[in-house]
Amino acid sequence: MKTVSVVMCTYNGEKYLREQLDSLAGQSYPVMELIIQDDGSNDETIEIINGYKERHPELNIRLYRNSINLGFNRNFFSAILKAKGDYIACCDQDDIWEACKLEMMIKNIGDASLIFHNSVLFNSNSVIGKLHNRPLCEFPSSINALMIPRSYGHQIMFRKDIQELLIPFATLNLSYDYFIYSLSGVTGKIRYIDTSLVRWRRHESASTYSEKKDEGKIHGYINAAKALFRTSNMNTTRSYFKLYSSIPVADKTARKLADKMSRINIVNFIGICYLCYKHRYELITECSGIKQSLRAFFVPLFFVRDYGQYILRK
Repeated sequence: MKTVSVVMCTYNGEKYLREQLDSLAGQSYPVMELIIQDDGSNDETIEIINGYKERHPELNIRLYRNSINLGFNRNFFSAILKAKGDYIACCDQDDIWEACKLEMMIKNIGDASLIFHNSVLFNSNSVIGKLHNRPLCEFPSSINALMIPRSYGHQIMFRKDIQELLIPFATLNLSYDYFIYSLSGVTGKIRYIDTSLVRWRRHESASTYSEKKDEGKIHGYINAAKALFRTSNMNTTRSYFKLYSSIPVADKTARKLADKMSRINIVNFIGICYLCYKHRYELITECSGIKQSLRAFFVPLFFVRDYGQYILRK
């Protein structure tokens, strides 16, 4: 039987932590170890964890407490590197996992490096809806994974092989979930299952998800073009794609795109956009025709506009 490490990072999570821990204890597939790394909580988080550690020895909870605050992304990278299972599943402190989550992911991962699933969004008042309303490709291409990283941490489970590839980047303030997703896609294969396996709690202050406007609208394309003149977004984008120069990117087109995106500017962006257009059938799968062509052409600018705001920070 393949083993699964679940990695959770906590910070002042007392309000909802019990619900998440209960859902982990109720998994139909055994958790080999639950790594919890706390980033300096000053509420009852540690006491709650220690209580579950006593009552649920089957979870094999390994609690680590940071001596200094690492921040969200660095904390997750640090915790992930401690995992020993054949597969590693990431976990937020305030969600609720469906009992079959791990079982479904183990059953469906096959030879993929990473698997991710759909989720149901909810808040204190009601269910908001599904995270992915548009149909996603079951096996995203390498260039799709590189240019459109679309999974959040709570959705992913990946092979331990990926862990070693993360080591050089673990001290960076890098969006850990997007990076693991893209890294898995350019060095191996990704699989998506359109089953909601997590109830993903959204808070009013949450910054990791907001309802996105239809990118097909004119203003979306105009704003994407304007992103070329946002110095911070452009610098972030170039710095991010430079990371791929040290990664064994298997796909030739993905390798070429990463190199070009690491040097994107207002002079060469047309060529990068055209390269994406040429590979539109691999890059954009949820629509066809003119819409597909437009989206594919603008993908580099969408990346600068959106991910260039936060994917790699100082």
